[in-house]
Amino acid sequence: MRKMTVSEAETLAAKFRYDNGLSLSEPINAKMLIRKLNITLVYRRLSEKSYGISCKSTTGKMFMLINSNSTRGRQHFTIAHELYHLYFDENPVPHMCCGGPATGEERNANRFASALLMSREGILSSISGEEITAHTVNIATVLRMEHLFGVSRSTLLIRLKDMGLITSARYEELCGLPVKETAREWGYDSALYEPGNDGIVVGDFGEKARMLFENGIISEGHYNELMNILYGDDGEEN
Repeated sequence: MRKMTVSEAETLAAKFRYDNGLSLSEPINAKMLIRKLNITLVYRRLSEKSYGISCKSTTGKMFMLINSNSTRGRQHFTIAHELYHLYFDENPVPHMCCGGPATGEERNANRFASALLMSREGILSSISGEEITAHTVNIATVLRMEHLFGVSRSTLLIRLKDMGLITSARYEELCGLPVKETAREWGYDSALYEPGNDGIVVGDFGEKARMLFENGIISEGHYNELMNILYGDDGEEN
């Protein structure tokens, strides 16, 4: 498998945006995009080392399971990462994102996710000319972009560094700032940097299961089993 360059990832992400009716600069609402793509997305608690899982059936149906123990910013990135595996992976197989050093298709998926969520056009429209020419970005701009694009501090800073908008020294300096503390100091909600979404289901899995039950195609017991997949053993949403 060939390693994609940052430029190639940007081109692929731009094509994906175009194909799905998104402008090159607008922030992406992951849940709305997933619904539009007719992918079933479930947020459930997974182990600490598991960020998410994706798979595609032989009929083309796609599914994602995202770890609700991850921060919301990390969840957003994982969804974009898994989109690469579902649409562009050379060897599409059930995939689990476990973090760690990224190589091969994992590196490609990370670069695609970064370019998809933080397009070059979107980034440049959010930074002043003075910051661009000085190769530095102030913390107020960083916080605004984190919340605009719904990504973690580390994800955004890597993107800015890859684009040559901040120096390595400025990257290290910004990485050293406490994330939640700086967010609160500048009046931002810290929810982006915390876990959430547990039990949320995006897609029509539940609707289809109910229709099958109402039409007598599956039994009540089978229907309850399907609901337990989404909401847990007691059938109640977490």
